Amino acid sequence: MILTSLPSSSENNKRIAKNTLALYFRQVITMFVSLFTSRIILQTLGVTDFGINNVVAGVVALFGFLSGTLMGITQRFITVELGKGNQEKLQKIFSTSMILHLAVGVIVLILAETIGLWFLNNKLVIPAERMVAANWVYQFAVFSFLLSLFNAPLTALIVSHEDMHVYGYMGIFDVVVRLVMVYLLVMINADKLIFWAIFGFGVSCIVTLIYFVYCRKKYQEARFSFTYDKSLLKELSGFGGYVFGANIFGILRMQGTNIMLNMFFGPTVNAAVGLANSVNTALLSFGNNFRQALIPQITKYYAQNEKEQTWSLVERGTRFSHFLFLVFCIPFLLEAEFVLKLWLKDVPKYTAIFVKLMVVHILVVGPIGILGVVVNASGRLRAWYVTTYLTTAVVLLISYFYCKMGYAPYYVFIALLVMSLLNIPVHFLIMKKQFDFSVSFFTKRALIPMFFVTALSFLPFYFVSKLLSKSFFSSLIVMVTSMLWTGVVIIVVGIRKNERAKFIDFIKRKMFFSLALANGK
Repeated sequence: MILTSLPSSSENNKRIAKNTLALYFRQVITMFVSLFTSRIILQTLGVTDFGINNVVAGVVALFGFLSGTLMGITQRFITVELGKGNQEKLQKIFSTSMILHLAVGVIVLILAETIGLWFLNNKLVIPAERMVAANWVYQFAVFSFLLSLFNAPLTALIVSHEDMHVYGYMGIFDVVVRLVMVYLLVMINADKLIFWAIFGFGVSCIVTLIYFVYCRKKYQEARFSFTYDKSLLKELSGFGGYVFGANIFGILRMQGTNIMLNMFFGPTVNAAVGLANSVNTALLSFGNNFRQALIPQITKYYAQNEKEQTWSLVERGTRFSHFLFLVFCIPFLLEAEFVLKLWLKDVPKYTAIFVKLMVVHILVVGPIGILGVVVNASGRLRAWYVTTYLTTAVVLLISYFYCKMGYAPYYVFIALLVMSLLNIPVHFLIMKKQFDFSVSFFTKRALIPMFFVTALSFLPFYFVSKLLSKSFFSSLIVMVTSMLWTGVVIIVVGIRKNERAKFIDFIKRKMFFSLALANGK
C-alpha cells in the first residue's frame, strides 16, 4: 500500500470552489428547465395523470433508494482508499460493489414484479380507466431503476475522484434531452402518460451508456471482474446495513407519506406534493452542490486522521451550505403563492404550504447534514442511524394518526418538522460521545452565525410583505430585494474577517479580468 499526502489547504479550497461552480452551473440549467418542463407536463398530462405518475413512481422509489444508498457506500470506500493511496484495493472495491449491485437488482426485480405490482393494482387510488397506463408507467420505472443500480458504482467513481465537471455536464445533458421529451410529449397524439414513461426510460439508457464508456477510459480501477474479496464484501455489507436501514426508513417516510396521502385524500394532493418536491429539490440542490464537493475532502482528511482539518471543513461547510440555500429559499418563504401562480397558473390546493414546510424542514436539519459525512467516514454508525430509524417510525405513526383523524394533509409535514427539531440535540450528544467533537465550538462557529443570518434575512421582509398590497411588482420587488439583502447579511454577519477578505479579493480579481477583456488587453 502506498500512502500519499493530501494536497495543500489552498489547493483543496480551489478544488472545492471549482467543483462547486461546476455543480452550480449544472444546477442553474437543471432548475430552470425542470421548473419549465414541470409546468408543461402538468398542463399536458392534467392533474390526475400527473398525480398518478408521481405516486406510481413513488412505489418504485420504495425500491429506488437502493441505488443512491449503494452509490454512497461505494463512494465512501473508494474515497477512503484514494485518501490512503491504495490502488490495488480500489479495483477490488469496484468489482465487489458491482457484484453487490447486480445481486440487489435481481432481488428488487422479483419484489417489484410481485409485491409492488400487487400493491399498485389493489391498494392505490387510481381511476379504473387509467390502470393500464399506470401499469406501463410502473414497468418502465422499474427498468429505469435497474439501470440506475448499474450506473451507481460508475457515478461513485466520478464523485470520489472529484471530477464534478463530468457530473455537471451529464446533468445538463439529461435535462436538455428531457426538454426535447416534453416537446415530443406535446406533439404526439397518443396516451401521453405512457409515452412519458417510455421517454424517461430511453434517457436513462443513454446516460448509463455514456457513464460506462467514460469510466472505462478514465479510471484504471473501472475493470469489472467476477472474482471478489469475501472479507471486503462482508465489510461493504456491514457498513451498508445501517445505511440501507436509514434509507429504507427515509424512503418509507417520504413515499409512505405520499401513499398515505393518496389513500386518504386522492391523487390531487399527490400532485401538490409532487410539485412541492420539485421546488424543494431545486432549492435544496444549491446547498447540496457545495456539500457534494466537500464530501470527498472530508472523507480523505478523516482517513488520514487529520482531525483539525476535518472539523474545520465540517464547520465551514455547514455554514456555507446553509447560506447558499438561504439566499434562494427566503424569497420562496415570503412569496411562495406568487411564484407558484407565475409558474403553474393553476396551482393545486396545499402546494404553497407544502413548499414552505419543506423549506423550513431543510433549514432545521441542515446543521447535522455534514456531521453525517464524518459518521460515514468513521464507520461508527450504530447510534447515529438507530436514532434516525426511531425518528422516522414515530413520524409515520403520527402522520397516520393525523390522516385518520381527518386533519389537513399538511399536518404530516408539521409532525416531521417537530420531530426533526427534537432530534438535533440527540445527534449532537452522539457526536460528542463517539468523536472528538466540541458542541460549544460548533455552536459558536456555525450555529449562532447561521441563526442570526436567517433571522436578519427573513424577519424584516416578512413584515414588509405583510404591509404591501399583493401585486406582481410588489411581490417581485420583495423577492429580488430579499435575495440581495440576504447576500449582504451573509457577507457582514455570516462569514469571518479572513473569509470576507478572500471573498472581496476574489470579486476584485474577477472585475479586473472582465475589464481587461473589455479593453482588449
